[in-house]
Amino acid sequence: FEFVYNYLYLANLRANWDEVKRQAEKAPQPEARRYVLPLNIDKADTGKNLVTLPYTTATATLRSDETIWLEPEVIFSGPRHAFEFPQINYKKYGGKPYTYTYGLGLNHFVPDKLCKLNVKTKETWVWQELDSYPSEPIFVPHPDALEEDDG
Repeated sequence: FEFVYNYLYLANLRANWDEVKRQAEKAPQPEARRYVLPLNIDKADTGKNLVTLPYTTATATLRSDETIWLEPEVIFSGPRHAFEFPQINYKKYGGKPYTYTYGLGLNHFVPDKLCKLNVKTKETWVWQELDSYPSEPIFVPHPDALEEDDG
């Protein structure tokens, strides 16, 4: 939709907010997915799931033409409750296993909440206030943090 690319211009938001919300209901809802990319591939594993991680249902299957077919695990999905612009505690967990990610919650592309997601258990926490429209989150760790999500 052309709408998706243009609705966040401030002039468009101010011109007709009710129309923006009405049009946003037509937009598809994004969802958070986990894909697992296998790093070591043996041709003898053709037709098998190459993902051996115990904490995911994502699959990667080696095909006979030597391509790999990926199927994601849906981590977060729900009507009127999308999760976009995920952020983690990159300073401490970038490139390492992590548990928590933070995202902008969208109600049909209208940003109206902040979400915290446990990527292992899929538990979510939401901050939302009437007529509040936050931007994407940025994780700022507490200087003396001991826990991943202390910030």
